[in-house]
Amino acid sequence: MSAMDSFLNTPNASKLLKDPTKLERLRDAPETQKMFALLQQNTTGSLEQAAQQAAKGDTAPLMSAIRSLMQDPEGAKLIEHLKGSLK
Repeated sequence: MSAMDSFLNTPNASKLLKDPTKLERLRDAPETQKMFALLQQNTTGSLEQAAQQAAKGDTAPLMSAIRSLMQDPEGAKLIEHLKGSLK
């Protein structure tokens, strides 16, 4: 089972995936848009390509971008804010 599959099988992820309204709010949140912009900056190539590679099993480019985001003070703050809004 991949890390993504493991994540999607968590109770919080399962609950979120069943709530289209919450998903839309999360997608449209300014923090989410900023987080994607930071991820794009930290991704070699495009974020879309990294996501496609991850879907095919090569998670290295996307995981590298996420690690960089988490090490950035602004990125870490955005992630914590988004995590809090999902509860």
